[in-house]
Amino acid sequence: MKSCKFILLLIIAFLIISCDGLKMRNIFETSVRAKYERSFSGSDSLMKNWKAEFSEAANNKLKITDGFVSTVPVIKSTPALGYSLELKKGDLLIVETIKDDPESKIFVDIKDESIISEKFQSNVITNQKIETFIENNGWHKVIIQPEINYRGTFQIKIYTQPSLAFPVAGKGNNNVQSFWGASRDGGGRSHEGIDIFAPRGTPVVAIADGFITRTGDQGLGGKQVWLRDGILGNSYYYAHLDSILTENGKRVKKGDTLGLVGNTGNAAGGPAHLHFGIYTSGGAVDPYPFVRIRTVPKHNKISETKIYSEKYIKAGTNLRAGPGSKYETLSNITEETLVDILLVNESWYHVKTLDGAEGFVIAERLE
Repeated sequence: MKSCKFILLLIIAFLIISCDGLKMRNIFETSVRAKYERSFSGSDSLMKNWKAEFSEAANNKLKITDGFVSTVPVIKSTPALGYSLELKKGDLLIVETIKDDPESKIFVDIKDESIISEKFQSNVITNQKIETFIENNGWHKVIIQPEINYRGTFQIKIYTQPSLAFPVAGKGNNNVQSFWGASRDGGGRSHEGIDIFAPRGTPVVAIADGFITRTGDQGLGGKQVWLRDGILGNSYYYAHLDSILTENGKRVKKGDTLGLVGNTGNAAGGPAHLHFGIYTSGGAVDPYPFVRIRTVPKHNKISETKIYSEKYIKAGTNLRAGPGSKYETLSNITEETLVDILLVNESWYHVKTLDGAEGFVIAERLE
């Protein structure tokens, strides 16, 4: 009898938690967004609108590219800004904000759109930025949303950086002259790495903290070093070395010298270079996004005279999927229409009509 009562109580508890109208439905969720929703003590209508804004941002068709810099005016209501951008495995995605009130919360939610069942990873920006390692090639959705009742402007930057250090000391992108997938042996195989050309004797360095699993002089790679990291569990392959300056089992720090550039193995007689490869549990992957050096975009503060809460857009204006004429047209505004200004990106504005249509318009179409 007691066991029946216990089962009945479990069923009742499950029904309560499953009820859409109660905050208890998220009781077992641990994301920062879910915690914020549970702890919010304001009106239910404010929370309902906040969540609706997020849902609209998650389902829009807006796109941006790496290096997106903009200003967000939050004057009337709390928007959610959702954008898709194409990323590579090995990119380190960074979302950075500058705001007047350091205590205010800005949520950043990220989702790999190639995985249908994937849920958004929810974060709150601390110390002005968050960093996310990208595990798959493809489109990723980024949603930025201030907390309820946030007012004021803030700047955002969405950009990538390499997740690993560059493997040849003092060198960079211009030294990479043979890339992933290039034909080898007359088409008999493809290149599983990148070749970084540098003078013989240039140091090659650990791209991350880890330990040396193997060294030796054999096969196509000649003198080689294998480094394994302690976080992702990847193996990093350094080949064609002139000399090896580390040993099996040694723990190394990022930047430690592992050997010197050479042309051993099947590179004998050719120009000195480092063959660098990355091997994951799923096999070899393109190492270039992991190490490609890129410039951090600068904040471009928008003049206060260009920041509005709302404007009219002219009849015949196209709402585009991104900040530029190269992006597809999502809809055409056939008559003068009042819109909310959600974001300013140089001469392009992310706007939203009263009926919920979103898109980018160039400044000349506003009045």
